[in-house]
Amino acid sequence: MAEPVLTAAEAAMRTGLTVRALRVYEARGLLDPPRTDKGWRLYGPREFQRLGIIQALKSLGLSLAEIARVLAGDTPSLRRVLEVQAALWRGRLAAAQAGLDLVEQALARTDTSRPDVPPISVDDLCTLIRRLDMNTMPETLRTVLAEDYTAEERATLMTPRGSEAAAAEGARAWTQLIADIQALRQAGIPATDPQAQEAARRWQGLVAAFTQGDGAVAQRTAGLWQKALDRDPQGHGLPFDQGLWDYVGAATKAAQA
Repeated sequence: MAEPVLTAAEAAMRTGLTVRALRVYEARGLLDPPRTDKGWRLYGPREFQRLGIIQALKSLGLSLAEIARVLAGDTPSLRRVLEVQAALWRGRLAAAQAGLDLVEQALARTDTSRPDVPPISVDDLCTLIRRLDMNTMPETLRTVLAEDYTAEERATLMTPRGSEAAAAEGARAWTQLIADIQALRQAGIPATDPQAQEAARRWQGLVAAFTQGDGAVAQRTAGLWQKALDRDPQGHGLPFDQGLWDYVGAATKAAQA
């Protein structure tokens, strides 16, 4: 008895994937479903087996580019993949534990039966939210990291640098700087203005602090943000939009001239 052949919509429903994901896999050369005379893609046993391999490799932390090489026969060291993935999970475990500790500390301070415990204040709650937000990442960035970067590159870009206090202060500084630059743009201040150039210098200073002066990491981080903005130029799911990114770039060039 012949195995059933499904359309893209039916295959997506069967696997729990989206039709867009199937299209992305095809565009990356991971799938090559046959088509009908009218151009409809068909998914049969061969395609479902391929999808199973793709999903298994994704679960190991491989990017789509790495998966393409694996399926082409250029298999990377499995041990190295697992070592990097273990490092990533240890980092996530540490972040999760830190978040849990923060919440439990706040929860303990809501115990009104203990007069020796000071009640939690609004400022304390705001600090808690900011510190928890440091462990979050916009969906667009997560997608770009998963599809375009190797496991080792993701480990480099996602690993916090410096102390927790420095990271918290850096997060506040970024938030303030982005708001300041937005205000300059809304006021019509050109990128060549000294105020814009000063903001650009602050931006570069924060980049240097985040990357600890590593130029290679700074370049890869900039590439990550540009890819995210290529997907979401309006910045709906990001801290800023393409216009602000371009403004900072122009102000940086003006400051260096």
